[in-house]
Formats: sequence, structure tokens, C-alpha cells
Amino acid sequence: MKPRGEIKWWAVLIWLLIWQAAAMLVNSELLLVSPVRTVTRLWELAGEGPFWGAVGYSFLRIALGFLIGTLLGVLLAILAGRFPPVRQLLAPLMLTVRSVPVASFIVVILIWFGARQLSVVIDLLMVLPIIYTNTLTGILSRDGQIGEVARVFRVSPVRRGLYMDLPQVLPHFRSGCRLALGLCWKAGIAAELISQPKGSIGAELQMSRLYLETRDVFAWTLAIILLSMAAERAVLAGLKLLERRVTRVPERRGGKRLDEAHTAAPGPYHGVFLRGLRKSFDGKEVLPGVDLRIPEGVTTCVMAPSGAGKTTLVRVLLGLIPPDGGTIIGLQARRIAAVFQEDRLVEPMDAVSNIRLVSPGVDRQTVLDALASFGLSADSAAQPVRELSGGMRRRVALLRALLADWDLLTLDEPFQGLDEATRREVIREVRSRSGGRTVLLITHDPEEAALMGARVTALPGAEDAPR
Repeated sequence: MKPRGEIKWWAVLIWLLIWQAAAMLVNSELLLVSPVRTVTRLWELAGEGPFWGAVGYSFLRIALGFLIGTLLGVLLAILAGRFPPVRQLLAPLMLTVRSVPVASFIVVILIWFGARQLSVVIDLLMVLPIIYTNTLTGILSRDGQIGEVARVFRVSPVRRGLYMDLPQVLPHFRSGCRLALGLCWKAGIAAELISQPKGSIGAELQMSRLYLETRDVFAWTLAIILLSMAAERAVLAGLKLLERRVTRVPERRGGKRLDEAHTAAPGPYHGVFLRGLRKSFDGKEVLPGVDLRIPEGVTTCVMAPSGAGKTTLVRVLLGLIPPDGGTIIGLQARRIAAVFQEDRLVEPMDAVSNIRLVSPGVDRQTVLDALASFGLSADSAAQPVRELSGGMRRRVALLRALLADWDLLTLDEPFQGLDEATRREVIREVRSRSGGRTVLLITHDPEEAALMGARVTALPGAEDAPR
């Protein structure tokens, strides 16, 4: 979808015609130069050596100010997102930088750094609070549920940062860059007009003004606009390429086929045992001393009414929340995979990349074959998952867990959102792929338990409580 407010060629043409008509009406180049004469004069200037020297001088300093401000803003945003005291410390500083008039900064910078560095420092100050604020917003708005997926599936910090966190932050960062780039050129050229460093666009504009060369003023202004647009397009194009890169997990050499990917866990296991497991929220006891055995190599189904603490039990097993008391035996060193009640997919990624993100050792063709067995075509698999239907997304979430390296799989209401025919087919596939392995199924539907061939047990000792 194209952004609202996108510039249309016909709108530009209308404004050019209005400009041309106004110039003809004024009939004085000293006051208003027509667009044709402006472009002609810019072409003439472009054929002269000093023009490109001035463009290079101003471009490099504005680019340097933007780069330093961006890097500093991103670094501070990362620190502020990680450490709340840093965020609190920086808040008044960023507010001050945004609020103080540019003219006040210019006076101080001229005293401290001199005229030649004025545009660099001014651009840095313009960019810093914008990039910092937008990047920090992206960091703080990351989906915590995606972070839990990374923990459960043991996604490495590097892969999590590149493929889970960065895609969520980049849209905010891109918006900041778009705004900051426009301000950079305005502030940078304004600083040059005041300091007039030799060989800059600002100095050329000032000389044109002093000698009443209105055509040159208009030509240099047009050059600034074109340079600003070119810089913005280049930066945004680079960010778009980066977004494409981090929303597609690259193929790893030596990826495993499906029969190789599902190997049994080494070493003997005798099941998982819960003894006196307790958990409370806000004084309300959700798990009041639960005892439960999850036998090895079979599917165990825990059934209880909605709100009885089933999801809390799963979250404790996954290590996402600590129990208040009790012990869990036989869970240490196990590889665990999970299907949550929510799909918890990385929205900009396609289905294949969502699956391979947690299973980098499984080759792409294996994932495509598995998706086909779940009724998802190659075309659907190549779409960002945000464009898929709810039922398709659910099947992707199921396969993400099934294709992972695991010896204990938890399924928390895994088949919700599927129509009856699809549900039966998917359950048959899940049962086939997980046969002979340890599965914990959470459901309130006896039919699902029966179709999975599960050993059914009630949730012992659980009371009705918010999950």
C-alpha cells in the first residue's frame, strides 16, 4: 500500500503551471523567476566547476551531521531501552534539544567550533532527538510475545536481534530518517547562510542575494531541493533493502531433510513430574499445589474448564514464569517446542522464514513440503504471514513447533481458529509427525484429545482463576 500524501506528477505539474503563470504576471525576474528560467540557470551552473565543489562541500557536511546524529541516536536509544534509568536521564536532555531555538544553538556553536563545522553540529542536533525518539519507540513497542518465542525455541541473541527485533524497530527508524533528512538540509543550509564557509552552497546563495542575482537564488534553491530528495530516496531505498534482508532467513548449508530433523533426544528419559506446583497472581491462587505426570513417548492431554490455570501451567513448564513453590523433575536439558494460544509469528516474514527462524538446520524444501501437507501452497508460503488468513497462520505456528528440534512439545489450544474439515486434517498430520514422542496437549475439547490419541487427565487441584 502506498503512503498517503505521496507526490503525484499531475499535482507537481499544476503547481509548476501556477508558478509559471505567476512569473508571467509579475513580469520581473528580479522578483520572481519562472520555472523554465530556473531550470535553465541550474543547467548553466552545473556546467561550472565551482557548482560541484559547493555541492560536494555542503553534501559531505550535511551527510556527516546526519550520520553522527543517527548513530548517536540509535546507540542512546538502545541503552535507554535496556536501562530505564538511562531513559529517565536522557528525557530532559532530548526535550531541551528539541525545544531550544536553532538560532541559540548557532550562536553557541560559532563560539565553540567556528564557522566551518557549524552545519555539521547543527544537523547533528536536529537529527539526534528525532532518531532517538523514533528508535526508542520501536524498541519499547516490540511484541513481548515474540520475545517469549525466542526464549522457548532457544533462538540465539544474534538471530533474535536481526530477525525478530530489527523488523519491529525498522519502521519506526525509517519514519525518523524521513523526517530528519528533510530537517538536515534546511538546517544545514541555513547554518551555512549565517556562517558562510567558503565554497559552500550557503555562501553561493548569500553572494547571489548580495548581487541581486535572483535567478541564481532560485537555481541554488532548486538544487537544494533535488539534493534533499535524492538523499532521502537513497537512504530509504537502503533501509528497504535492509528490511527485505531481515525478513527472509537465509538458507544454511547442510540443512537437514525432514527425516533427519526429527531425531530422538539423546539419553534416557522417564517423563516429567510436577510435585506440589503453586502459582498465584495478585493474591489469587491459580495453581494450588498441582501434581502431574507427563509420561515419556506419549501424548498427555490436560483438560480443565476455561480459567482453571492450564495456560499458567504451560508457561511455568516453558520457563516463562517462575512457580511460587513445588518442583519439576525431568525437565532439565530437554529441548522444548511450543504452540501458544496466539500464533506469535513475525508479521513481515513469510511462512518459510518464520519456521526456519527457529529451525535453521531444516532446509527450505522440507519446510515447503511440510506446508503443502498442511494445505498451504507455495504462493501462500511466500507471502508475509500478516497477509494470510487466521487458519493459515495457525497452521504455520503449528509447523514451526513440529519442525523444531524437540523432545517435549506443548500444545496450548493448538487447533482453535480452524474450520472443522481443516481441523481434522491438521490433527491427523500433527499426530503423525509427533507419534512416539512426548507431547502435552492443553484443550477443553474431548474430541481433539481423542483424535490425537491422547492420555487424558484432569488438572489436579486447580481452581478457577484468570489465566
